[in-house]
Amino acid sequence: MKPDLVGAILIQTTASLIGVFVGALAALATDHHRTRRRQERRARTLLRILKQELAENHETILAVRPVYESTAWGKSFYLSTIAWETALASGDLPEILGYELADQLAVQYGWLSRIRYHVDLLTRLWLAPREIGGYEEIQRGFRQAILSAMEKALAGHRELVEHVRTGRPETS
Repeated sequence: MKPDLVGAILIQTTASLIGVFVGALAALATDHHRTRRRQERRARTLLRILKQELAENHETILAVRPVYESTAWGKSFYLSTIAWETALASGDLPEILGYELADQLAVQYGWLSRIRYHVDLLTRLWLAPREIGGYEEIQRGFRQAILSAMEKALAGHRELVEHVRTGRPETS
């Protein structure tokens, strides 16, 4: 074989490998960009839906809190966590919204779930016979647990709204 032919083959092979490598890098960059844009759109959608659900729950708490403060029996109401449960179902919520925001949302929805749980227990107590030993103490305990969780949920709501307003969701 001639040295010129070997050199030409080496040059062609090297150029082909470089072309394939550059093409693969371009394809990876394009795919990463597309994935990132899809996550950003998903983050905006999730935040909009979660903010709406949180705002509705916040209004509900503000509306019923005076009843719990002024009466021994409170009032039955419902707090929705459907958007949160749906968002969690994907399994990648922290990657989409960022770990800090996902943690804050988890804490907030924890308080909402605690309120809902105690309201359910208090509602069941309404249906129980009043002759149960310690009925008033149990009722007062549930009411106090509800009011305490309401205060924490209201404070958490303000912090969460401020975080969402001032910060952008983290995306990878």
